[in-house]
Amino acid sequence: MAAQPDALDYERRLTQVESTLPYLATKADLAELKSELHKLETRLVRWIAGLGLGVVGTLIAVLIDRFAG
Repeated sequence: MAAQPDALDYERRLTQVESTLPYLATKADLAELKSELHKLETRLVRWIAGLGLGVVGTLIAVLIDRFAG
């Protein structure tokens, strides 16, 4: 049979858990992170759309110059 954990083992485990708690994220931390990720996603979508429009505009200008001019 396995030996039952004693009070010292429980105390050691509790100390480990309590020393880890300050480093864990809170609900407020997660909400702030979600907000920041949403802002980043919006910025990336705008950059991609802008770059796409720039590429399409350049392509149209090259095609017009090549075939119409």
